[in-house]
Amino acid sequence: MKTKVLIPLLISIITGFVIGYLTAGRMTRSKVEKIKSWNTREGFRNHLFDIMQADEKQQQQLQPLLDSFSDLHWQLTNKHWETQNGFYDAMYETLEPLISNQQHQRLLEHRDMIRKERAQKKQHR
Repeated sequence: MKTKVLIPLLISIITGFVIGYLTAGRMTRSKVEKIKSWNTREGFRNHLFDIMQADEKQQQQLQPLLDSFSDLHWQLTNKHWETQNGFYDAMYETLEPLISNQQHQRLLEHRDMIRKERAQKKQHR
């Protein structure tokens, strides 16, 4: 008798957990993609149009202006990345005598991976 009640309850709990897990992951991924799209001209423009709730006529009128600001936004992002590169290079140089060669190598590999990803983003812009 207890088994008949326990099995459906257990299946319900597991099903609920799986659905919640998948939903939370999808929502997080969607938010991350939205933030990343700010780095494209079209994404930058569309986000602002959505916030303003601009009609079609306004969108046509504002597009050149927003594209110029998008270019400025992209330049600032790149400048920030260059500043970060210098910061991390200095930090890794300072850390090098205090950590093992293997740890330092892992830091450098991670740094190179991030810089490669940024280079790919620059190509897709």
